[in-house]
Amino acid sequence: MSTMLSTVRNPWRIFGLLAAVQFVVVLDTSIVYIALPPIQSELGFSPLGLAWVMDAYMLGFGGFLLLGGRIADLFGRRRMLLVGMVLFILASLACGLSEWAWMLVAARAAQGLTAAVISPAAMALVTEVFEEGPDRYKALGMFGGIGGLAGALGVLFGGLLTTIAWQWAFLINVPVMLVVLAFVVRMVPTGRRLAGERMDLIGAVLGSGALCGLLYGVVRGSSQGWGSTGTLVTFGIAVAALGAFVARQLLASSPLVPRALFRLRNVIAGNIANAATGALMFGLFFVVTLYLQHARGFEPLIAAFGMMPISVALFIGSQVTIRQFGRISPVTALAGGLGLQAIGLGWWALTLGAGSNMIVSFVLPGIVFGFGVGAAIVGAFVTCTAGVHGATQGAASGLVSTTLQIGGAVGVALASTLAGQRTEARLAEGGIDPLAALASGHAWAIGWSALLAVAAIPVVLWLRASWRPPAPAHHGPDHGHEAAGGAGGSEVAQATH
Repeated sequence: MSTMLSTVRNPWRIFGLLAAVQFVVVLDTSIVYIALPPIQSELGFSPLGLAWVMDAYMLGFGGFLLLGGRIADLFGRRRMLLVGMVLFILASLACGLSEWAWMLVAARAAQGLTAAVISPAAMALVTEVFEEGPDRYKALGMFGGIGGLAGALGVLFGGLLTTIAWQWAFLINVPVMLVVLAFVVRMVPTGRRLAGERMDLIGAVLGSGALCGLLYGVVRGSSQGWGSTGTLVTFGIAVAALGAFVARQLLASSPLVPRALFRLRNVIAGNIANAATGALMFGLFFVVTLYLQHARGFEPLIAAFGMMPISVALFIGSQVTIRQFGRISPVTALAGGLGLQAIGLGWWALTLGAGSNMIVSFVLPGIVFGFGVGAAIVGAFVTCTAGVHGATQGAASGLVSTTLQIGGAVGVALASTLAGQRTEARLAEGGIDPLAALASGHAWAIGWSALLAVAAIPVVLWLRASWRPPAPAHHGPDHGHEAAGGAGGSEVAQATH
């Protein structure tokens, strides 16, 4: 225990390292937006194949987060964090050195798989270092807010790096991760694997297969039509795998998702709202990025800077919400964030146009929306992990990251489909300028997103009616946690106070 106590004297320094890792892996979900045109030109991607530069990462990341969280629980969170970081560096290097389209897609899939190990391990370490209470609320809120900010800033960073060469959108990860890796090795306490636990391999195959099938169905449906035979077959297989996965979790002695999580109302309702937040955030970023470049005719880098007010508002929203914990509950923050998103999206949908005033129709509603996203992500991350201790921390962390990514994938697909269909319908009517038709399609997709935000609010209000602050973690030995030299995980929490 002395080793652990001497290592975790300043948990916020460890948190800074873990937050930096999370920032990088989430940043890679959106950093390639601006780089896609030069990638297509240089590597010879077809328009349909180009989508796989993003989709491969999405499938690997979102489809294997649950498995990654459980692996972190069973084999050691620090150990798997280090393994994941090394592999992520190698995959990023492979992306930047790719000379053929198939090589880049394969490397992006590898990036996503390693991110699925890194993200839940890092978040589980955050919940382990901080005991249940104000400090953990603050840390988890900041962790979620940093992830949301990374998703928003990815477009800007991608635009800046692409001005050098598209390869730097991937190669930048190498020096950054190497520096962070050196500090993680030195500062993050050594852990051990859980005793008496086994990996549910059947559940892992079924769960990851179901999530990958769902994501692939969404990707395929948005590009080839939701009613196409291939899309319907894919969704059918995904639903069957999901049903088998649920049955397996109810029967397995060591389930991939511990059954204790399903007895926590905050985990269930919180993750539903978290998925809605992911759909709204990623779907909206996708639509407004297209709006700025296509309907308004801005250059990619100018469009990236045009997203800055949303990013700044998101960061401010997350920080204000964190400082209000103690006065308001995380559930209240989540409900309020969804409400602000609904207001911002409704404002956008009613005022957006090809020639509308940018301040009134874009910047101001974007600030309202961004502030709401920051509040909602912070509230969701704290809500979904409240009261979770021991061996379930990694699984809970993997679950909240999974629902955010799955929601984001669905949001991007639905938003792009709705915008495209509306644009085509307006053009078919005749007598309308093409740019105005594009803007109409974007506004249409945003309007439907506003309805999604409204629909998610009752779920959170239902949870708010029964919310009680979770009891602090006990301070006795807890074999569900990692520990240095055999110390219990609760000792980590004691060491932080």
